[in-house]
Amino acid sequence: MRRLVGVLLLCSGLALIAAAPPAAKPSPAPKPSPSAAASATPVPTGPKIVIYDFQSPSDLDPKYGGAVAQVYAQVMQHVGGVQILPTPKDIKREDYSKYAHSRGADYYISGYLQPIGDSIAIVSQIYDVNDGISVYSQTAQVTSMQDVGSQALTARQIILQAAGVDRPQIAAPQSTPTPSATSGASLSITNVLGSLFKGKSKPAPAKTAEPVKKPARGVLIARVYGNAAGGDLTTATDELYRGMNDHYRTQMTNVNSIAIAKDANTACGMHRDNTIAGGRLDVAREGGFRPHDVYTFTLDIYTCFGAKLYTDKQTDPDRAKVVREAVAAYAKAHPGNN
Repeated sequence: MRRLVGVLLLCSGLALIAAAPPAAKPSPAPKPSPSAAASATPVPTGPKIVIYDFQSPSDLDPKYGGAVAQVYAQVMQHVGGVQILPTPKDIKREDYSKYAHSRGADYYISGYLQPIGDSIAIVSQIYDVNDGISVYSQTAQVTSMQDVGSQALTARQIILQAAGVDRPQIAAPQSTPTPSATSGASLSITNVLGSLFKGKSKPAPAKTAEPVKKPARGVLIARVYGNAAGGDLTTATDELYRGMNDHYRTQMTNVNSIAIAKDANTACGMHRDNTIAGGRLDVAREGGFRPHDVYTFTLDIYTCFGAKLYTDKQTDPDRAKVVREAVAAYAKAHPGNN
């Protein structure tokens, strides 16, 4: 807005000069010095970034992923030091790098949303467009728009560091700026994310108990797949995260369990010592005259190089129990996650 006002004032000033009566002397007016042109609105500088809508499970409205991407874009633009490029809504994930490259972007951000109990886990990934390498991957549990904005500030800082840009004059605000609405859209970001967080309370303070000593090697959680319904797969992913987090340092990833071996390298990024946990949840109808659903969960643990470390299978009518028992079996056999 300030730049717009400045341009309008500059244009009105030029108009007044053009409308003024000619000078008495016929000598031509002196040409403006080169320094006058330097006062024009400066061209934006900084790394160019494309931000794609965050993906979400099938049972979560896609508008939430779009709203999170808008928060990232608006917060990063507000703080400055980077250029956010417009992003259409119809870009497929496999074309993210190609599209970003066609726009002249330096980095692109993609991510994934995963409901986790009373909060939402946001998986953020930043890729270097030139070489396609992931320069950052992080999972954070958020409970408010301010938490989402804080993740956007972290992403901005990571990009500036990766680009080697030294901008000490651009300091993060004391409080995370809260965007009010999507650009060009009538739907308020506050309303969208407010409905996402509605009914989700802040985690209760931990009770005064001895903290669990977790091994240094962490676990990345892949989304569970299988022939079970979408809601059951989400529940299984939630249970897998909770169960692993009881024993190890745990983070969500947007990798699907069906493709762990192929996507392990990308998921791990620079943290090569982690493992990746995923699984398959299948359901079958059993029981003869009194049929009921029986769930089978297969837990698989991989290295960041795509090699399978461990597998275990549990079967029970309780869809959550089969996941918990598989996790407990792994924790007992591999307390050090190795």
